[in-house]
Amino acid sequence: MSGKRDPLRDDWKVEAEDDLEHLERADPALADAALAAVDDLVNFRKVGSRLGARNVSGDLSGLLRLKFDLPGARPEKYRIVYEVTSGTSILIWGLGPRASHWVYRLVEGRR
Repeated sequence: MSGKRDPLRDDWKVEAEDDLEHLERADPALADAALAAVDDLVNFRKVGSRLGARNVSGDLSGLLRLKFDLPGARPEKYRIVYEVTSGTSILIWGLGPRASHWVYRLVEGRR
């Protein structure tokens, strides 16, 4: 037995698909970076950080975030907010800029 895990399935909220479209229109390379980050998640190359309740961005308990940006950009200015829905899939709630907690507020409103 090799110990290799099957990739997770990535499900997207319709609004998160819209977020990706907005990134694509703004900068196709940024949308590519977002998709690469999702690929890293579903193939266990990266794991996000847990979110919780915050005064500024609301209650995002049970969700995780992963940073991303254009290759080589530091600090990474964008976030994917997602949830592990089972041992076999994740649900993407939203993605976008972290500035002013924008993406966190957006997702909090979607819940």
